[in-house]
Amino acid sequence: MVQRLAERGISLEEMVSTALSMYVPDPSMGTEEEVSERVRQELLRALEDPNVAALLLAALKLEEAGGRGAIPRVPADRYRSDPVELVADELLGLQIAQYIGGSRALFEFYRWDREKPGLIASLPPFLDDALGGLLAGVMVKVCS
Repeated sequence: MVQRLAERGISLEEMVSTALSMYVPDPSMGTEEEVSERVRQELLRALEDPNVAALLLAALKLEEAGGRGAIPRVPADRYRSDPVELVADELLGLQIAQYIGGSRALFEFYRWDREKPGLIASLPPFLDDALGGLLAGVMVKVCS
């Protein structure tokens, strides 16, 4: 999955950096380097999970479909603006977050969805929420 995301210009290091941009430092968690390494390891573990990978692959396919205008009643030009009536992207992100980090990750996902930090801001509709869910879930696990 790391390779598939890298093919889309999304590196592991960018994901770690984005995750850490939302981290509120807690001395009990260790140094910044220790937290960064835990984030990296938890992210790799999540990306190797077949269920997380399947949901991320679905997001990648849905991006392709949206870009072609293949989602019913959502033309390609409208899709790129992340229309409010399209909520499947948020649903996908929520499920990824909850699968990885449990109920607490749902609240974290909403924070990510509002702020769209780092690389999340530059991604199209399904990928921004799928990666937001991934990073929200990972951060809840790391900080628990």
